[in-house]
Amino acid sequence: MKKLILTLLCTFTLFAMTGCDLFEPEEKEFSEAGMTITLNEDFILTETVMAPLYLVSLDHIFIGLRESKDLVVSAGINNLQEYADTVLTIGGHPDETTYNSEGDFTYIYAYYTASVDDIDYGYMLVCAEGDSYYYTMNFACLEDNLENNKELYIGWADSIIIV
Repeated sequence: MKKLILTLLCTFTLFAMTGCDLFEPEEKEFSEAGMTITLNEDFILTETVMAPLYLVSLDHIFIGLRESKDLVVSAGINNLQEYADTVLTIGGHPDETTYNSEGDFTYIYAYYTASVDDIDYGYMLVCAEGDSYYYTMNFACLEDNLENNKELYIGWADSIIIV
């Protein structure tokens, strides 16, 4: 009986020391409309007319859209910064600060909040440029969780590949 208790105690100690890593969801890659992102297996692809890449999990949402560069340039938008500023202005957030990415994938991002059906959400907007399209992508969570998710969202944004 003592051996069983000792074995169980050692097993529980091992799980306590490494358990968080053992139960983390596996990475999963999603691709659509020229965008590829690595999130985790908690996300599922949802078909919607709203966006070609719409992914949801219990705690996060990812939305990816693209617009033809020809159309954007015809509206007088000539670079990625102007595109990001325009997206924020049209979305009702013209005064939000934008930041430039620091990794291999070049993008501009900003944080903002908005209410949908009386629920407050926090967002990280990501704008990127491909050869033929500009891309608008959003990570979302409940507003109270945004500050704790910023580092996670940066890591996910850095995984994006535009083709």
